[in-house]
Amino acid sequence: MSITKVSIFVLTFFVYFERKGNLTKKIFYGFGNLGYSVIGQTVSNFFMFFATSVLGLSGTLVGIAIAIGTIWDGLSDTIMGYISDKYKLGKFGHRNGYMFIATLGMSVLNICLWCIPNYISIPLKFVWMIVSLLLLETFNTMFATPYMALGNEIAVDYNDRTKINATSTVFYLIGIIIPSILLVVFLPSTDKYPIGQLNPKGYVYIALVTSAICLVFGLISSLLTIPKQQNVVSTNKNKTKNSDKLSIKKLVSNFLLSFKNKKLCRIIVGYVLTSVATVFLFSVGLHFFTYSFFYTSKQITFLLLTLMFGTIISQPLWVFISKRKQKKPALLVGIITTIMSVFGVIFIYLFRIEIYNISYVLMLVAIFVCGIGSGSLYSLPASIYGDIICDMEGNENLTATYSGTITFASNIGNSITQLLVGIMLDIIHFDSSEQVQTLGVQTGLALILFLGVQTSLILACFVFAGHKEKFVQTQNV
Repeated sequence: MSITKVSIFVLTFFVYFERKGNLTKKIFYGFGNLGYSVIGQTVSNFFMFFATSVLGLSGTLVGIAIAIGTIWDGLSDTIMGYISDKYKLGKFGHRNGYMFIATLGMSVLNICLWCIPNYISIPLKFVWMIVSLLLLETFNTMFATPYMALGNEIAVDYNDRTKINATSTVFYLIGIIIPSILLVVFLPSTDKYPIGQLNPKGYVYIALVTSAICLVFGLISSLLTIPKQQNVVSTNKNKTKNSDKLSIKKLVSNFLLSFKNKKLCRIIVGYVLTSVATVFLFSVGLHFFTYSFFYTSKQITFLLLTLMFGTIISQPLWVFISKRKQKKPALLVGIITTIMSVFGVIFIYLFRIEIYNISYVLMLVAIFVCGIGSGSLYSLPASIYGDIICDMEGNENLTATYSGTITFASNIGNSITQLLVGIMLDIIHFDSSEQVQTLGVQTGLALILFLGVQTSLILACFVFAGHKEKFVQTQNV
C-alpha cells in the first residue's frame, strides 16, 4: 500500500466522523500546512548535510548560520503574532492576507537558498546562506503564526480542535514525504556521484519542485479559508482596530502573558523539548544512516517513507485515544513509544555486524514504531495549547500572539540545537571530504542521535505529565 493510499484512507476516516461538521474547512486549512512543510522540512532534513558535505562548510559555521536564522524566526514570531492580531489586510482579514504574501516569499527564497554556487569562496557562501535563511525564516513566520492562530479560531470545540490538528498533521506529513521521494528522483547514484546525496544540482531541482508545491497549496489555503476565518474575526472587530498604533510596550506585555500562565508555560516547555528531539533526529539522521550504515539514497528514502507511513496512519489512533482518555494520556503514550523505538535503532547499530542480513528489515520496524509514537507529537501538543488559550478569559483576541510565543520558544530551542549539532560534528572530526568516515566518527554520530533524542523526549515526558488537563467545551475564541 502506497503512502498516497494510506493518506487517502486516513482522510476518509476523518470524513466518516465529520458528517455534522465542516470538513471542507479542515481540508483547505490542511493544504496550507502541506505547502509550508514541504519547504520547511526540506531545509530541516537536508540543509545541514548539503552545507557540510556538498558546499564543504564546517559544521560549526553552518550551525551558526542556521542558529542565527532560527533565532530571528523566533523573534519575528512574537512581532508577527502581535501584528496579525491587531491589523487586518482588507478582505483577507487578520490571518489570510499574511499567509498569502508569505507563500509567495517562501517559494522564491527557497530556490535562492539551494542555489549557492560551489565555486565561490567560503565567506561568500556564508553570507549568501545567512541572507537567504533570514529572509526565508521571515516569510516562514509570516505564514506559520497566523496559520496556527487560524486553526485555533475555526475549531468549534475540544474534540474538533483535535480533528483539525490531526487533519492538518496528515497534510504536514505528506509535505515531509515529498522531499524524501524527490531525494530518490534527483539524487540517484551515478558514475560521477556514487553517493547521490553529494550531487549539488539535485538539490536545486528539489527546490524548484518544492517551491511550486508550496505556491499552489499555500495560495489555495490562503484564499479558500477566508469566508470561514472572516466570521471568526468579525466577532472581535471592536477589540482589534487597525487605527491603533503599534506599541512596543504592548507587544512585550502580550508576549509575556504566555509565560505568566503556568499551563501555557508548561506546554511551551514540553513542545520545545519535542521539537529539539526532532531536530536531532533529522539533522543527524541523514549523516547517521549515510556514514554509519552506508545506506543508499533509495534505502534512506524508504526509511523516511516508513517513518511518515507510521505517523500518518497513527493520527486516527491518537484522535480516538484522546476522545476516550483525553489528550495528555494519549500524548504520554506516544512519547514513551517513540523513546522505546529509538532504543531499538541504537540496538541495531550496536549489533549491526552480527545481524547484518536482517539489520535493514529490523531498522524498518523500529522506524515504523517511531512513526506511530511521534504521530502524537505533531498534533496533540498544539491541540492542548489551543484548549488552554480558549479557556483563558480576556478582552482581546490574542490567538496569534500566543501562537507566536510557542513558535518563538520552539525556534530558539531549535537554533541552539542546530548550533550544538554543528559543533558536535566538528568535535567528532566529521570530514565532509571523506566518503567513508572512521569508526570513531560513526560511533559519534550514533551517540549524538541517541543522547539528543532520548534526553529531550524523557524530559518532555516529565513536563507533560505535570499538566492538569481540563476538559473544555467552548465555541470560537
